[in-house]
Amino acid sequence: MIIATVIELLVKRVLYRTLARIRKIRSGGASPETPTHCSPAARLPFEIIEMFITYLKYDTPSLRACTMTCYSWYMAAVPHLHRTLTVNVDPWDRKHRWPSPILYMHMHGSLPLVKEFRVRGGGYFSTGFSPKLFNCCILRQFSALSNVQDLEIEYLEVAKFMPKIQRYFKNFLPTVRSLILREPKGSRRQVIYFIGLFQCLQDLELRYDTFGIRYESADDSTLVPPSVPPLRGWLKLTCVKKPDILRDMIALFGGLRFRYICLFDVDQMGPLLDACAKTLEVVVLDPTDPRGEHFFFLKGVRAGSQRFRSRVFPLGL
Repeated sequence: MIIATVIELLVKRVLYRTLARIRKIRSGGASPETPTHCSPAARLPFEIIEMFITYLKYDTPSLRACTMTCYSWYMAAVPHLHRTLTVNVDPWDRKHRWPSPILYMHMHGSLPLVKEFRVRGGGYFSTGFSPKLFNCCILRQFSALSNVQDLEIEYLEVAKFMPKIQRYFKNFLPTVRSLILREPKGSRRQVIYFIGLFQCLQDLELRYDTFGIRYESADDSTLVPPSVPPLRGWLKLTCVKKPDILRDMIALFGGLRFRYICLFDVDQMGPLLDACAKTLEVVVLDPTDPRGEHFFFLKGVRAGSQRFRSRVFPLGL
């Protein structure tokens, strides 16, 4: 009895599916029982949908609701949901602990949608961002970050990535426009070499602690950056008390072309301002930095930078 019942159900299932296909073909592609109208939201032009989504790009719950409206709304909203990816190399951060966010987004195929990638954690007494965090599987998934424009890394172990550093960051090189390095570890030539990897880099920030730059390894005078990035945006320097890295950067890049410069606790700003004299428009000084105020307003700007003297503003970073 049970076998006969199962066979009967299978026969009816095949029969009803066949009849439904026949009715669909006779009706010109749509079944009579299926309504042919669609939601009014789905009939809107995609440009109008993108305008709506733009107003909600910082409202994550609303973006998630938009992805469940229809396919066109999903395609407009999902890039904003996955625009920023943050990972933390410290083990106590369970939400963003390396490499869980990368593995999760790779599983859903959303890594190419990431525009801002941030690596947090590490320090002098803990593991920074180094090759020890990678294996073949993680490196392959890490390479799927192919459209990142803003890159921020804390405690980058530049010396440990050398000389195969391009193997790890090759997917970032043609797309990154903004680079933020907080406490990079390595010699000044190695840090400059890493900056020179990004062919389209416009904005740069170097941030050190209150003790200034710490060079972790011996410098290699033969290490030359593979390219000269444009560097035509803004430059932010914090606690750069050893100007060797600035002098080497100017020499290796053939000058600098920044338009906006923000400085806090930086030694010997004169060579930097002279190098950017042809393009510099605004210099921003932190009001709590007496060194910067003394340099600009008591000694005056150096001769090569006289044209933007009236545009120097002692504002906050």
